Amino acid sequence: MGWLKYIEYGLYGLLAVVVIITATITIVKMVKKRKAKKDSASREAEKVVVKDGVRYTPDAEIVTPDGQTNISYVDKDIVLQPRKVVTVDKKGALKPGKYTVLSASENEDSFNIRIGLYVKEYKHGQEIILAQGDEICPTSSTIILR
Repeated sequence: MGWLKYIEYGLYGLLAVVVIITATITIVKMVKKRKAKKDSASREAEKVVVKDGVRYTPDAEIVTPDGQTNISYVDKDIVLQPRKVVTVDKKGALKPGKYTVLSASENEDSFNIRIGLYVKEYKHGQEIILAQGDEICPTSSTIILR
């Protein structure tokens, strides 16, 4: 009768291995499904703002997870048109302070801006400091100051 006990223990062990493998596969599938659902939800626009006929999502991220330029518009952002000079003034729309310069085009990571008398190349996400009385003018493309 000793060998029947070994067979019984072997069957219990085999059953335990099957249960563990099934539970592991189920957990892995649930994690993948939850991650896929989370990723797809992050791609959907939660809030869409329409301004001058253009749709903007108020997502403050300036780059995508893979490092690409992300166009985003937040309520307090200032949009500067090319070849339109704006003067920095405490009482004006553009106040003195530190701003992050963002590209308004997904295809442009760098662009030229004239501040005062000098034109300099800036990159998407670079910070600038504007003083009272400075004149700022994008030379060839629309930019966003955040």
